[in-house]
Parts: sequence; structure tokens; C-alpha cells
Amino acid sequence: MSLLLCLSACLSSPPAIAEHPEPAPTPVGNTVATAFPPPAGFIAVEHDAFADWIGELALKAPDEPVRTFRGDEVGHDARVIAFPMVKGDLQQCADNAIRVRAEYLKETGGEISFHATSGDPMPWKRWQAGERPYESGNRLKWKAGTSGGWDAYLAKVFMWAGTMSLKFDTDSVSDPRPGDVLVKPGSPGHAIVLLDVAKKGDETLVLVGEGYMPAQDFHVELGPKSGWWPYDDGVELDHWSLPASGLRRWKP
Repeated sequence: MSLLLCLSACLSSPPAIAEHPEPAPTPVGNTVATAFPPPAGFIAVEHDAFADWIGELALKAPDEPVRTFRGDEVGHDARVIAFPMVKGDLQQCADNAIRVRAEYLKETGGEISFHATSGDPMPWKRWQAGERPYESGNRLKWKAGTSGGWDAYLAKVFMWAGTMSLKFDTDSVSDPRPGDVLVKPGSPGHAIVLLDVAKKGDETLVLVGEGYMPAQDFHVELGPKSGWWPYDDGVELDHWSLPASGLRRWKP
């Protein structure tokens, strides 16, 4: 497999989820923001337009399980986000982070472009113009192609992007904000989206949005604090340790 096509995968299947130290809630709101307000005593950090957009993402019913792209149920303690998936085993962990940003930029008229692991850009405007990327010598080149819409473009992005390519589209930061991505690059690697961030004194909590491998529903991975996770030099999920050194923010 070429370097370009060496995807930064997550785990091949999710391990059993450990018991939380406190019972997880049954959030009943219909959006990320309404279902997961900050726990008592915590105040949400200032939101920008991207954070507000994330908060308005719709949720499926509380009893809806996380499913793979094949429709199989997987054992996450989670609330499923009603978010589209491309066909096949493509929209995995980092890909869901990319899709969140892509859908926001598309809806708000921003410039849409993501990088392959090789560092080559994949701009939506070239795809719209009828060009199609292809691999040549571990790099991407472009040629005239057949018709294809938004999901077809994203499928190509997901094919060539991953946890290791996010460094080209994001900046390293130290203060978590909603919309940031916490990344552990590699094969396997992992990435989560910070859907929201709240503080109380020196304590910080984050709301975690996650995808996984095989490709499956983007979801709120429920943490021990009313669905939120402690942020203390990173996030310790039951199935992944993501240090703060991997905190990244999308470039404007």
C-alpha cells in the first residue's frame, strides 16, 4: 500500500465499554446543545459561529444504538447524532471530524479544501469544476472526470485523509474550545471532536463527538459527568487515551 493511501485508522473494532463511576444520564433534548447543557456549576466557554452550529446538530432518539455502515449495532454508551455518512467503510474517526467542518463550511459559504496524507490539497472548487484527483507516485494529480456530487467528493477526501493529514488543515493549540479536534496520529490513530467545553474554576469538561472504525454513526460518547468528560492534560476515554499535545483547531 502506498504512503498516500495508508489511512490513519482507528481500532478495528470498539472494545467493551467500561463502567462509568457515575450513572450516565438519559439526555432527552433534540440537539447537542439542548441534550447536553454544562453540568451544575460549570459554565460553557465563549462560542463562535462554528460552536453554535455544532450545538444545533440534531440527535436521534436516546434509545437509538450506534450502527456501522452495514447497519450492525456496536456497543457504545452514546447518543447518536443525526449526521450523514458516505457509502462504504470510509467515514471513520478523523473523517467525521472532517465532515463536521466540511458541512459547516458548505452551509456558511466558506472555502472548502482538505489535505491528503501526502500534503496535497483537495479543494471542493476543483471537484465542482469537473476535475478528479488520482494518485501518481504517492502524490495527487488532477484530470477531467465524470460527474459526482458532494458525497462523492467527501468519499475521495476520506480515502486519502486521516489522522496524519489533519496537521495540514489545523493548528496546534493549548486551550480547548468547541469545534477543536483532539488527535493522536498514527496507524492506528484516533481523533475526536470537542462538541462543547465548560469550566468551573480550574476544572474543564468537554463533550466528545466520536466516529470509529469500521465506519459508524457519529455520536456523543457519554462521559461520567452528565455525559461530559474531564479534560486534564487531555481526555481519557474508556477505550482511548488522547493527550492534550494533540489538541488542534481548524485554520480559518
